[in-house]
Amino acid sequence: MCFKKVFSRILVLLLFSITSVYSQEIDNIRPKRLDDKNYTEYWEQYFYLSDGSLITSQFLVANFPWPVGKDHGIMLSTLITPNGEQYVIKNGRNFGEWGYKEDKLDLFIHTHRLSQKNDEVNVHLENTMAFVDINSKSKIAPFSHNRFSSDEGFIESRFYAPSLIGNGNWQLGEEAGLKPNGPVNNADIAEGHGVHVLMTDKVDQLIKNWTRISGIGNGQLKPFISAITRPDEKQDIIFKLFDNDKTIETFENVNIKYENITKEKEASYPKRIKITAKGKNGNIEGEIQFTRKMDHFNLTDHLNFFERSFAKSNPTGTNFRYIADYNLVYKTAKGEKLLGGKALSEYIDIQPAKKAASKKRRRSRR
Repeated sequence: MCFKKVFSRILVLLLFSITSVYSQEIDNIRPKRLDDKNYTEYWEQYFYLSDGSLITSQFLVANFPWPVGKDHGIMLSTLITPNGEQYVIKNGRNFGEWGYKEDKLDLFIHTHRLSQKNDEVNVHLENTMAFVDINSKSKIAPFSHNRFSSDEGFIESRFYAPSLIGNGNWQLGEEAGLKPNGPVNNADIAEGHGVHVLMTDKVDQLIKNWTRISGIGNGQLKPFISAITRPDEKQDIIFKLFDNDKTIETFENVNIKYENITKEKEASYPKRIKITAKGKNGNIEGEIQFTRKMDHFNLTDHLNFFERSFAKSNPTGTNFRYIADYNLVYKTAKGEKLLGGKALSEYIDIQPAKKAASKKRRRSRR
């Protein structure tokens, strides 16, 4: 009888722990809204348009200290025009002024919306700074990085739309200095990807740097690389070759070497990457050169006084966004293929929170 009670208690504990783990796993269609104080979750989309513009958007849900509070939604976007001008589109709202559907990815924050139906992904951004509409599809099956745990939390990262292609348009608004609004700029082609991230610790405890490279243009075989360096210097690297809507190779034993490291303020980034890897069908080697600067983005440069004071106690990231040139040699039993073309590229460098300067105590006079 005693054994049965002990066994029942163990079974209940095991079931509870399994349920707890699954409740924290990333959900593909809606935010988890966890109670962890460092809970942050976002869907991020990158698009390079055929008119030469770059549009990024991040739909984020996070827990913030008072007075912002739990379950705060933020949409943060950057629009880089073909002539290199940067416009930041952002709004934050409490739950109720942001929301989502339970049965599919359909997330709105204020007037901004991200939705997915089967392989279609649509982004709509709208405020006084700009209007953006992008309609795209990704026929490549989603894939994920390995779950990584720190002492106080974890991170999961999933490319829910690894290879997006479609079309879009954008228009600058009154806040950009145009009255009533600027002209509508149409692009026949928009290419990029979408990634979903869930974390429950501060980002510098989970990521040291993150490189993302995705081939664009008319090249038949296009590389996709996502390389995360963890705080312990270990790397989690995804390297694939896409052929239109198919994955023809997934590489292992990937070795990446960062060269021509350049410092900018407190961050740094490489201008060239050399890479070698082995696949089931063949081996690949070559280099990627960051050639055309699109944007160097640090969020703290765009915060108000209150937001900036909060950010001082938190790690920050600098995003170095480029159009890169890749030159790779893919060797199989059938021979060699020279792969060359353009790629949408980003290197994210994470900087830990600054330590508060110690105040010297003044001696009291007697």
